[in-house]
Amino acid sequence: MSKTTFFIRNSIIGLFLLYSNLAICQTSSIKEIDNLLQKAENSRKKFKNLDQLDYAKKASVLAEKSNNSQKIAESYCKIAEALFFLELQKQSLSYINKASQQPYTKTSKLLQAQLKEVKAFNYYTLGMVSQFDRELPAITHLLKGRNDETSLKLLQKTYLNIGASKPDSALYYSKLCYETLKKIPEKDVHLELSDLYKYLGTYFLEKKSDSALFYFKKSLSVNQKYKDPVLFLDYTKFGDYYAAKKQYPEAIDYYKKAIQNIKEQSIAPYHFVNNELYQKISDLYGKSGDTKQQKEYKNKFSELQKKLITKQAKNVDYALNVILKDKNDEFITTQNKNYLFILIGIIILIIILFITYRLLRKNIHQKEAVLNEANTVLQQKDELISQKNMETTELQQKVNNAYEEVIKLAKDNDPSFYFRFQEVYPEFQKKLREINPSLRTSELILCAYTFLGFTIKDIADYTYKSVNTIRNRKQNLRKKFSIPTEQNMEFWLNNLIKPK
Repeated sequence: MSKTTFFIRNSIIGLFLLYSNLAICQTSSIKEIDNLLQKAENSRKKFKNLDQLDYAKKASVLAEKSNNSQKIAESYCKIAEALFFLELQKQSLSYINKASQQPYTKTSKLLQAQLKEVKAFNYYTLGMVSQFDRELPAITHLLKGRNDETSLKLLQKTYLNIGASKPDSALYYSKLCYETLKKIPEKDVHLELSDLYKYLGTYFLEKKSDSALFYFKKSLSVNQKYKDPVLFLDYTKFGDYYAAKKQYPEAIDYYKKAIQNIKEQSIAPYHFVNNELYQKISDLYGKSGDTKQQKEYKNKFSELQKKLITKQAKNVDYALNVILKDKNDEFITTQNKNYLFILIGIIILIIILFITYRLLRKNIHQKEAVLNEANTVLQQKDELISQKNMETTELQQKVNNAYEEVIKLAKDNDPSFYFRFQEVYPEFQKKLREINPSLRTSELILCAYTFLGFTIKDIADYTYKSVNTIRNRKQNLRKKFSIPTEQNMEFWLNNLIKPK
């Protein structure tokens, strides 16, 4: 066996093993993605939407690395859902759009329906009720004829939402919902069945019908049957019923049980501020003539509201940081893919060159042809060098344009300034967070202004802050970075970020 044949055979075996390992790794990756998506769904059921966002984001990173369109789309859908619950409608709609552009989405009616549901809720929250009403029938059309459990659950939920927007047809759509749920074993849809009973109970309560209590009891019964620990919504509905009946002690007792259940299950409370449990208890104590308890629960309600506002602000900041990191991860992923393609190209080129070299040595009589080929290669290289020089010049022009664009966005105090800045200086945030991982987004933006050479007065003018405020914030940043007093902060940032 010649050395050339031996080398070719081993190269083929090596490539086969490489692709086999890649296939095994991809299968393992898909299992991990499915596991993360299931954790995201479990977090949603427990109203832990920050955890839902974290799990869905991790799933999307793995999906993007494996280039699996289905898992990418499913991950984006979960991220959009979490962002909706965190009241970040603009960002949620952005991820819905990203998911819709995936090739898999265009072939999956179920995923299209799921995305439409999240989109509809975003429209409703933004006050676009007509858009909300248009999305819901489209979901039922997409799911028509499907009998898998996921589709049926989404279909029955859509019926309830349509019924809620059309009070005159509420009972009709409730019946459609119940007929859909009967197609699935009760143990798998007890949560959905409970929601239906609470929906009917609320409907009859508004009609002042005695049937309300019957359905509220059925809702609690089905949850207890399957040992669901999250019962605060059932207790709240009982409280509403007894409050409407002016049986205030019973109503207060159920509202308190709801509060206790929220605490026991560690449920993120800001989702349920609309329930105003403490406010309801305070009002009922007032109607009962107990002014002391009325005042006590009113104060508790006020304290909770303050905590909820602070918590919501932190959650929004955290979610936005996740999105910023997502953009940075997309850039890194693209870079890694480029490196991989270059590496594969180099390996293939080396193999080709080696085989060519061996063949040329065996054919000395073809020296002239070899020389001509070498001249051709040299000419191609010269052309390539010339082309690369032109590309370098164009790239330099793009960098200059990008710099000018970032400067203009900064001066205009444009909200997209920091996103664009990170695209131009992708290492900036990473380097600073290596020194201090707890930096807030506002602090990173101030560092960006300083890095670009803006003075304290400039920054104050562009961001509509006082000079003293900017000076104090920069002083706090110098302490966090341990910058010596005698060293200029702009020079320090440039020295840290730019290549030495």
